[in-house]
Amino acid sequence: MQQESFSQISAWNFQPEHIHDLRVRANKEAYLFVKKRNESEDKSLVSIPMAHSFAKKYSGNKSDGVGGDTEIKIDDIDAKFPNVEDELILLNFYCKNLLALIGPNASTRRLERDIKVASTASVLLRRFFLSNSIVLFDPKAIMVAAAFLASKVEDATCDIRYLEDGTKAMQAHVSIKEIIGAEVDLLAGINFDLCCIHPFKIVLAYTEDLRTFLKSKEGKKCVNQETVSGEDLRPIYDGARNIVEKIMFGSDIMLYASSGKIGLAAMMLANDNLIQGQGQGQGQGQGDGKENQGDNNNNSGNSNSAIKIDFKGYMHCRFTDEKKEHEIDSSWQDVVSLCHKLRDAAATSEPDMAILKSAHKKLKKSRVWGEQKSSKKRKRPKENK
Repeated sequence: MQQESFSQISAWNFQPEHIHDLRVRANKEAYLFVKKRNESEDKSLVSIPMAHSFAKKYSGNKSDGVGGDTEIKIDDIDAKFPNVEDELILLNFYCKNLLALIGPNASTRRLERDIKVASTASVLLRRFFLSNSIVLFDPKAIMVAAAFLASKVEDATCDIRYLEDGTKAMQAHVSIKEIIGAEVDLLAGINFDLCCIHPFKIVLAYTEDLRTFLKSKEGKKCVNQETVSGEDLRPIYDGARNIVEKIMFGSDIMLYASSGKIGLAAMMLANDNLIQGQGQGQGQGQGDGKENQGDNNNNSGNSNSAIKIDFKGYMHCRFTDEKKEHEIDSSWQDVVSLCHKLRDAAATSEPDMAILKSAHKKLKKSRVWGEQKSSKKRKRPKENK
């Protein structure tokens, strides 16, 4: 499955350490902006922060300019200022809240959309905050703007008034004016690159292909059952979608792996989980259940057993015409490595509330957005007098 021509592959694929470098720069620039603003006698003279998009084409080279003008050591930053880890905790929090705002289980019925809309919003949100800090841009407003923009990208447009109502239902009101302003910042921060390819679509494509392939002569060598129906693949499909949903909204995996590899790794992990679950169920009376993992033919008569697919054999059979053997082997190693990362990401628990509150407390003291609204509230009692 060739995807190299898409911008998501060429411009939004990073090594984990590069993602950290980008966030460090964004955090440093935010600190310098806030410091300059606090030291200025007239804060109105300090310009409003502009959204950056330096992350799009960053490849890890010094020439890419990630150092920028922020030659300040991390140790020099005030401990009360949100650090990179604090920002990531809050970013994950807002990404997960997208599912309550828009998607299959949205809190407002008029915002119920396919999961791909929330997924696109999550990707756009993460792309934006690679080049920008939550200290300078309200993550709640950017989150809602990402949902609004994603609904248009995925041809499932929703009325902006419904999004405002959705934020009210979540007790986190964002006005229409704020959503529109945040959308402008969001577009600038991702350099107007709206292309997103999701693992959800890849999982479906692989499932449909396996349904046909496993019935062929070569395909029967890659599965432990004589006949395989669409219903036999459903547990793998459902499990893979659940894995993808967890990692899409709670991790950065979409930023350092292609959706094609993520989708295949999710299916491998789902298949492995089914086999392990069956082995644990049978282990009480029949050992640890690992004896069958190396033999694809000894369960052919047991219709109740989970199917075991040889995904490596599947890759070699399916993509030999498109790629050379060593390229397929290299891709296979990438998928195996990614499978371990998916397992860790899917198993990640919710952050401790104390840690989340601490990060939010730092943000509240340092942020530059939301100040005008709070100042107006203080003046109202004086006007009533």
